[in-house]
Amino acid sequence: MQFLPNGSSDDRNNLPILAGNGLSVDSERYSYEPMSPAAPQPENAINVGRLIRKYWLLLLLLLILGGGAGFVSVLLSSPLYKAHLLLEVQASTGVFGKNGISDASNSEASEVGIQTQINILRSGTFLRRGAERLQQDTVPLAPTGRDLFSRLRQRIHPAIQDPLENAKQGLNVAISSFNASPVNHTRLIELTCDSTSPDVAAQFLNSMANEYLDDSMRSRMQASQKTSEWLAASIEETKAKMGDAEEHLREFVQASGNIFAGQDATLEDTKLANLKIDLARIQADRIARQSRYELTLKYPPETLAEILEDAVLRGYQQQIEALKRDKAGLETKYTPKHERVRELDARLAALEKAYQNEIHSVITRIKNDYEAALSQEKLLTADYNRQSQRVGSQAAKSAQYVALRREAETLHQVYQSLLMQQSEAGLSSSVPVNPIRVVEAANPPLLPYKPQPVLNISFGCLLGLVLTGGLMCLRERMDESIRTPGASRRLFNIPELGVIPNLGANGNGSRAWRSLAGAKALNGATSDPAAALVTWQSGPSFITESFRGTLASILRNQNSGKQQRIVLITSPGPSEGKTTVIQNLGIALAETGRRVLLVDADFRRPHLHRKFGLPDEWGLKNILAEDLPLSTYPAERLGVDTGFPGLSLLANGSGTEQANVSRSLYSPRLREIFEDLTKRYDMVLVDAPPILNVADARIIAPLADALILVLRCGITDRASAMEAYQRIQEDGLTLLGTVLTDYDLRSDRKRQYYYEYGDTSRA
Repeated sequence: MQFLPNGSSDDRNNLPILAGNGLSVDSERYSYEPMSPAAPQPENAINVGRLIRKYWLLLLLLLILGGGAGFVSVLLSSPLYKAHLLLEVQASTGVFGKNGISDASNSEASEVGIQTQINILRSGTFLRRGAERLQQDTVPLAPTGRDLFSRLRQRIHPAIQDPLENAKQGLNVAISSFNASPVNHTRLIELTCDSTSPDVAAQFLNSMANEYLDDSMRSRMQASQKTSEWLAASIEETKAKMGDAEEHLREFVQASGNIFAGQDATLEDTKLANLKIDLARIQADRIARQSRYELTLKYPPETLAEILEDAVLRGYQQQIEALKRDKAGLETKYTPKHERVRELDARLAALEKAYQNEIHSVITRIKNDYEAALSQEKLLTADYNRQSQRVGSQAAKSAQYVALRREAETLHQVYQSLLMQQSEAGLSSSVPVNPIRVVEAANPPLLPYKPQPVLNISFGCLLGLVLTGGLMCLRERMDESIRTPGASRRLFNIPELGVIPNLGANGNGSRAWRSLAGAKALNGATSDPAAALVTWQSGPSFITESFRGTLASILRNQNSGKQQRIVLITSPGPSEGKTTVIQNLGIALAETGRRVLLVDADFRRPHLHRKFGLPDEWGLKNILAEDLPLSTYPAERLGVDTGFPGLSLLANGSGTEQANVSRSLYSPRLREIFEDLTKRYDMVLVDAPPILNVADARIIAPLADALILVLRCGITDRASAMEAYQRIQEDGLTLLGTVLTDYDLRSDRKRQYYYEYGDTSRA
C-alpha cells in the first residue's frame, strides 16, 4: 500500500506504474491539496489496542498486584457472619387503660406502633438483657473454617485460640451491629446482627427475641392484673354514685309538682316551641308580601310579575294594541275629526281606563295582603313574648331537672361499660395471648458475608486495571512524539511523502527479516556485506512497497516540469531512519532505470557505506581536500558501484581531519562537486546529518534542489519537528515533504490489511 501526499491510499489498481525505463505519474491526480487543520482526526486520539500492546507488561503487573492486594485483604480481615430473625407484631385484645379506653398495646399494629417496638428493641436495656441471657447458655467455640482462607489465617495467627475470648469478641461485635428494621407494608420486624461466630450471631438474635417475648408477656399479665383491680374499685364507686343521682332526681320531680312533660321539657316549653314555629312561618310570609308591596312602590306597575301574569290585563293590552293599529290605518286616509277616527278614540279611551282600573285593583290587593300579614305577625309576636315570660319563670327548675337526669344517665352508662370491660378483662387474663411471635428464628449462617474473596480480588484487579489505564493515558498525554501518519500535514501543512512500517508489523515479514544473517531493525546499522541489497531483495514486500510509494510522491514534481536533481535527506535528530530511507529510496529510484548516486554527507558519523558493505577509504572528504579538476577524476572516484544496477555510492571518506570539516563545508568546491554530479547522474540523494544537532545540513541544503525531512514514529517529538521545519523555512529551502518511519501497523488495522494484501511473501 502506498500513502500519497494528500493522505489518500491507493490499491493495486491505483498504484503508479514503476517500469524499468522510467516512472509514469499523473501529477494532476496526485497533486497535493493543503488540508484544513480541522479536517484530519486528532493525532492524540487514544487507540486502545495499541495501548494494550504497548503497556501489556504494566497491565499484567498491576493486575497481579491488585489481585494480590485483594487476596491479602481477605486474608487479613476477620470473617463476619450475618444472622436474620423475623418478628410479627399481632393485634392485641382485651387490655384497657384506667380511662376505660383501649390503649396502644391493644390496637392494630400501625406504623407508629411498630416503630415503638423497634425503638424498644434497640434500647440499651434490651441489648444488655439479651447479652446476659446468651451468656447464661453454653456458647460454642468460634469456628475455624475449612476453606483456604481460614486455614491460612490459622497459620498466620496460630494463637486464635481462647474459646472464651472468641465468644466474647463475637458477642461484642453482635451487640454493636444489632439492628431492628420494619419490613415495608407488613407487621414484620427484621432483626439482624454480625458476628465473628455464626453460632453467636444466631443465638444472640434468638436470645433477644425470647427476652422480648418474655418481657411482652410479663408486661401484658401485669397490665391485666392492674386493670382488673382498677375495674372492680371503679364499679363499686360508680354504682354508689348512680344510686344517689337517681334518688336526687326523684325528689326534685316530686317537689316541682310533676310539671315536666318529657325528659327535657315542661308543658310551657312545648307550647313555646309551637309558638316559635308559627311565628317563624308568619314572619316568612310577611317578608314575602312586604317585598312584593315594596316593588309596586319602586317600579312601574307594568313590570310586576302579578300584572304581567294576569290574563285580564293581557287581554286589555292586546285589544288596545289592535285599536291603535286600526287607528293608525285610518289616519292615513282620514283626518282626526272623522267620525270613524273619533269612534276608535272613544273605544281606545274606555279600554285604557279599564286597564288602569285593573292595575290599581291588583296593587291594592298586594297592599292589603301585606298589611294583613303584618298585623298577624304583631299579634303572634305578642303571644310568643308572653309565653316566653312564663317559660323563663320555670327555666331554673328545668335546667336543674335536665342536669340531674343527665348525671343519672351518664353514671348508668359508665356502670354498664365498666361491667363489660370487667368481663373482657377476665376473659383476656384467663386466656393470655402474646401479640409478639417469632415468624422465623435465626439460624447460624453457613458462609461469612464479609469479606468476599471474589469481590475483593475482583475489585483489586479492577483497581489495577484503572490504575494502568490512568498511567497509560497520563503517559500518552505527556508523550509529545509523533505517533501517527498525517502529523506533518497537521503541524506544517506540507505533504507526507510516505509511511515506512517497522519490521514487527507483519508476521511473515518479521520472520523473513530474522532469517537474514545479522539483519537488525529498520533503523539499525549492520556491518554485513551488501545488507541493504539483501534486505531489498529478500525482505518482506510491504517494506519495499512502502518505499516505492514514497518514491512516487517524490517524483510527482519531476513530471510537472520542475526538475529536482539533488535531494537532501535529513531529520530533526539522530537515529530517526534517514540513512535507511536514503538507501532504500536509492534502490527504488534505480529500479526505474535512472542513474542514481547516494552521497554520504554526514561528516560526523558516516555509515552509509556499511549498508552496502563498501569501504570508506575514499569519498567526499577526500575530493574536498584536493584541488584537482573534477573532470580529471575517473567515474569510479565519483561514485562506486553498489552492486545494484544503476545505483552508485559516494562515501564520506576518511582523508580529512575532523578539524577541517567546517572549512570543507564552506568550500566553493562543494558546489562544484554537486554540479558535476548532476551531469553524471540522473538524481543525487544526499545523506545529511540531523538538522538540529549540527549545522552541516543547513550548509549543504542550499546546494540541493529540495529537501526531505525524516520523522520517526514515537521518537521524533512535535517540538523538534516544528523547530526543524522553522529552520528550513527561515533558510528559504524547498521542502518536498516528510517521511514517517518505524510506524507500527498493528495499531492501524486498515493500513495493515493493505500492506498484507500487497505482500507477495505471504503467498
